[in-house]
Amino acid sequence: MAFSALVDADRLDTERHCSPSSSELRGAYPSVSWYAERIREFWASFQAPDTPVNRIRAEILACCREAAASALGAFRLTVPTGGGKTLAGLTFSLEHAQRHGLDRVIAVAPYTSILDQTAQVYGSIFGEDRLLEHYSASPQDAEDEDQSQAAVRKRLGAENWDCPLVLTTTVQLFESLFSNRPGQCRKLHNVARSVILIDEVQTLPSRLLGPILDGLRELVENYGCTVVFCTATQPDYSQVDSRLVQSAREIVPQYEDHFERLRRVEYQIIQDELSTEELAGRALENHSSLIVVNRRKDAIRVLDALRAAEPSGVLLAHLSTLMCPAHRREVLRNVRRALQAGERVCLVSTQVVEAGVDLDFPVVYRDLGPLDRIIQVAGRCNREGRLDKGVCWVFRLQEGGTPKGDYALATQITENLLLRRGLSPDDPQTMLAFWREWYGHTETGSLEKEHDRAEIQKLRSELKFESVARNFRMIDQDTESVLIVERTPDGLLDAWRFLPPRKWFRRIAPFSVDVFRHEMRKLQDSGHVLRHDSGVWLYVGPYDELTGVHPELPDVADLVCM
Repeated sequence: MAFSALVDADRLDTERHCSPSSSELRGAYPSVSWYAERIREFWASFQAPDTPVNRIRAEILACCREAAASALGAFRLTVPTGGGKTLAGLTFSLEHAQRHGLDRVIAVAPYTSILDQTAQVYGSIFGEDRLLEHYSASPQDAEDEDQSQAAVRKRLGAENWDCPLVLTTTVQLFESLFSNRPGQCRKLHNVARSVILIDEVQTLPSRLLGPILDGLRELVENYGCTVVFCTATQPDYSQVDSRLVQSAREIVPQYEDHFERLRRVEYQIIQDELSTEELAGRALENHSSLIVVNRRKDAIRVLDALRAAEPSGVLLAHLSTLMCPAHRREVLRNVRRALQAGERVCLVSTQVVEAGVDLDFPVVYRDLGPLDRIIQVAGRCNREGRLDKGVCWVFRLQEGGTPKGDYALATQITENLLLRRGLSPDDPQTMLAFWREWYGHTETGSLEKEHDRAEIQKLRSELKFESVARNFRMIDQDTESVLIVERTPDGLLDAWRFLPPRKWFRRIAPFSVDVFRHEMRKLQDSGHVLRHDSGVWLYVGPYDELTGVHPELPDVADLVCM
């Protein structure tokens, strides 16, 4: 914190002397009170039909408003999918910040797809120029040539988060907290006296939970912060760090009742394994369906089976992390448009579609995986409550598989709970049993080591800041980024010659894909990847409009995009 304040003060002072015009644009945002008043005006003018779903949303919102008067600290916001969590959480955060004289709200999510949707919602209330979006492919990065005062103000604000409403990723937040680099640390003193609203909190990596929760506790106890753990599948962290978790208060005390009343999905467990042909046949019997599998190559096999069935009048779509972010957003737009128009859709996806993606299918098929992932994907089924009940079929794919490591372990725990013990995903006690087994499992012989495998806490205690920064990596994957030439807009590839490197890299991020390093040799040998004059890798191989990058590559299924 001291280093952050020193770096920011030094750079602001230098900017004030060398670039007074830029300095004058800093901090020209309204106060937190303005945002809190604006959200109240929004709700005062908001009119929703009197439906069971909207009545529950109103109850959740009322709980958030009442809890805003509570003392600073840790909170849990447990809301079923479709319960209005995005705006209810923001309402709590802004009113809580105003009541306690805090400086800002920092909304954090694991995936840029969630942040894109959240930014649209927030922007419709406050105006896009009053948000600071700090993540790759955010508007101020994608439109770097925009020199309007609002655009310049956003780019300046991203340097030190000097804005009352910040949207960022878990990677950006936590790697900054544990960094030793001036550029990343510069914003930390502005994290103090903030509400930190963490969405889809169950996605925080288990191997780093020890230092993550300890860092959040430090912010709460010594830097005037409030932390909100927000999700429909609230994890039980008590075995990892009881000091922060046991003090956390439920914003919505009656959340279990809301889950029961908002139950819009029936779970059906298929005991026998399904072939891709059987799965495709089942899916095409429905008007529209979403199929989620664990691995990219399994998704390709299912797609092949669907295409072989020659479905008539069905929009066949696909999503995975081997499609660049710009392509995935395009597919999601097309799928939403088709669903809203009542057209038939069959979407095959890896896990990228589960958390926070706003889709509404009548039927969902989910390959057996971690229990929280199954429940999350069920949230894409009958999302708006148009049906009495949607159906989430849980199946096992013949010759299918799961990503290795933690994902495979969580899948084994889920298989034991659902298939062997016969528990229901609907029962909150099933989810509790899953978290207890998951966070209580250890391969190292010590729970403390299990949730701090890089020994971050030991390095922190020894003040080895450089080692902490090097070892703390939210994305534990050995990958490299390749720029998809076929998808890159004209002129952007050569823009590296005149744009600052950091800005250029942010602008190409929406057109890039991460692949495992050990696959780079194959791509180079085949001539599919070339080194560009700028230093980036260019992917010039086949890029399918349905499936993305070379179909032989394994999927980097669980990357959290920065």
